Amino acid sequence: MSIALVWLPRYTWPMKHRWKTLLGDTLILIACILALVVITKQTASGGSGYVQIQSSEATYRYSLNVDREVTVQGPLGETHVVIEDGHAHIEDSPCPTKSCTFQKPISSARSWIACLPNQVLLTVVGSDSENQEVDDVAN
Repeated sequence: MSIALVWLPRYTWPMKHRWKTLLGDTLILIACILALVVITKQTASGGSGYVQIQSSEATYRYSLNVDREVTVQGPLGETHVVIEDGHAHIEDSPCPTKSCTFQKPISSARSWIACLPNQVLLTVVGSDSENQEVDDVAN
């Protein structure tokens, strides 16, 4: 059995065109880095909205900018919600599995944590979403 070797031609562009290619590649790389920085800055800024806590009894809204602890009453007992550093999470709940307490803190719009047995739902809502209409698909 023999293996055929394929020789590829060398980079043979003239030197006067090589700097244009290098300049173009550098500009594309800089544009990609700037886009990445802008996207991560927008997704990381979670402090502009508020957290909406829904229970079987009432709905509460709290700013993500103010650190606080909230106790929400559900059918099984009290669920303790902690809001700190622009993030919200469930600290303790009377549900049997406690899976809601293991969820990572939420801070970006439309993220949520639910404690289904105790009927408590945390949702992060952006600051401008109060003025938006709900489309026909949502119930």
